[in-house]
Amino acid sequence: MDQDKNDRLRDYYDTTDVAGHFADATLQTDKAAEVLVSSSIRLPQSLMNQVRAQAAELGIPATTLMRQWITERAATPTTPAAVSVADLQRFIAEHAHPLAL
Repeated sequence: MDQDKNDRLRDYYDTTDVAGHFADATLQTDKAAEVLVSSSIRLPQSLMNQVRAQAAELGIPATTLMRQWITERAATPTTPAAVSVADLQRFIAEHAHPLAL
């Protein structure tokens, strides 16, 4: 915002009674079910551009779309990607066939 616009806004609010705009305002006292915290992640620009494009198609902010994705993924049970050595040894022992000579 340029300085001239800042000056005009300041002058307006310094000399204008805006109390009428807030006559019907109510104080929101209910509390959110859960406190939201902020987190920061670093993404490649190209990936962030893809996220923004998809969010724009849905008409929602990119951060809302990312929060939806994270919520969906967190609610999905994960399957272990790694197999322990003990599990591999047990599998081999259970499925071992004697060598044909």
